[in-house]
Amino acid sequence: MLRQHQGCFPGITVTLFCLCVARTWAHEDICKSRDYGHGSTVCVCNSSHCDILPPIHLPQSGKALIVTSSKAGLRWKVSTSRFSQHGNEILPSDVEIEVNSKMRYQRIIGFGGAFTDASGLNILSLPEPMQEMILKAYYSANGLEYTLGRVPVGGTDFSIREYTYDDLKDGKTDMKLSHFSLAKEDLQYKIPLIQRAIRTSSTPVKFFASAWGAPGWMKDSGKISGKGKLLHKMYSTWADYHVRFIKSYEKNNITFWGLTTQNEPSDGLEESFSFNSIGWTPEDQAEWIGKHLGPVLHKNNLGHLKVMIVDDNRIFLPKWADDIMSNNEAAPYVSGVAVHWYTDWFIPPLTLDLTHEHHPELFLLYTEACTGQWPWQLLKVVLGSWVRAEEYAADIIESLEHWVSGWTDWNLALDLKGGPNWIKNFVDSPIIVNAPGREFYKQPMYYALAHFTKFLPEGSQRVALRRVYSGEATPSLSSTAFVRPDNVTVLMFLNKGHDVARVKLVDSRVGQMVLSVDPHTIITLAWKT
Repeated sequence: MLRQHQGCFPGITVTLFCLCVARTWAHEDICKSRDYGHGSTVCVCNSSHCDILPPIHLPQSGKALIVTSSKAGLRWKVSTSRFSQHGNEILPSDVEIEVNSKMRYQRIIGFGGAFTDASGLNILSLPEPMQEMILKAYYSANGLEYTLGRVPVGGTDFSIREYTYDDLKDGKTDMKLSHFSLAKEDLQYKIPLIQRAIRTSSTPVKFFASAWGAPGWMKDSGKISGKGKLLHKMYSTWADYHVRFIKSYEKNNITFWGLTTQNEPSDGLEESFSFNSIGWTPEDQAEWIGKHLGPVLHKNNLGHLKVMIVDDNRIFLPKWADDIMSNNEAAPYVSGVAVHWYTDWFIPPLTLDLTHEHHPELFLLYTEACTGQWPWQLLKVVLGSWVRAEEYAADIIESLEHWVSGWTDWNLALDLKGGPNWIKNFVDSPIIVNAPGREFYKQPMYYALAHFTKFLPEGSQRVALRRVYSGEATPSLSSTAFVRPDNVTVLMFLNKGHDVARVKLVDSRVGQMVLSVDPHTIITLAWKT
């Protein structure tokens, strides 16, 4: 929760700015909260009610729009506050944050989620009006306004079976892909929902493809899943396989913006790995990209696709990118570096900085994240977890502060167990579907995402923040700021601490304001200049 103060502290005057509601909320807009005893609440959606996130409408110049979500139960509370031209003494142990819009960094590509088989199964398990609610919750102007969509090439662990598009009996091969065909999962789940998402969105959606496993006959293990590398003689066939997939989707009026070169290529090198995978070294991938994938994309008029390397955790950066980009044949085909978040909790963001420093021509894009994935997390779905919302917000802020241009979540929707998943690798999701109860739940993670996705359209550019801390204590406050293409400045705060974080915000173009960010609170401010 955000509070403004006047004379709240002995001997110090703090300017009070009027806090007013920015819009009159209709009944259907409001979150119908439910507490499952996990620290905060979910917002319940059913056939008769689902809260929405209306488009952002900024106040007149000299005021900032402020949106607040918190562990205490606030979900997208909208207010405004006025900038002042008069200075205020910063209080001990507080922080002064000054926006420097002249120092600019990377631009935003977008935010999104993945159209997994599990997502499709869960969304389609609900009545059609509720299916539309979920799609609108992600892709409409009254939702997160996602502009990215990750599309698996074939099956993943979040399928109900192990499959590819050219599965044959043992001992047979199909180098010409004469048996290639999309699966029922594409025709029943992915394609229809992607088409509906496209119709729902008010802006173009950038879709990118990612492969997990190749047909067993292409691998040295003979199996789709587990440890195994692509046979060298299959490099050209595997590149053709990607083209066939992309062209098949084009026939269904779905065009791709990009593709990653392999989901987590390190997985297939692990002895104990259990699901769809291909093991790659960066040297092998460089050869495949330079001699096979890149040329075949151009040959098939797909040279415009953004080829993203790595698609794995940042523990492999910058070396994996360095090794591929040192290959003179592969480098010209590469546009970006795809990153997963699973090692972010112990691998510093310096790896992102170094990757950008070594390869400034490449964008960095987070392409997968979820919570509840670790074996010691016995409860995979935690309804109402604010801790997981903070994990999302903290990672997004940290990533954006270190050259990342967008962030892609994992499954759009999962069931109460965190599946289905054919190897029972259950995890959490921003939307959880309760099909028997004919309702679904928007987790705190959903609202954490909204604080970024609804305020940062494509082309928004990160600007510098000068942070000056007073006193011995440093508040548990993280922040990032951007200037949008419409010249609106956006500033996000996350307070993970147990104490109020008192902030003096300075923007020389409009003035300053003093505000307090309550414990366990996310706020986004936006103002015209």
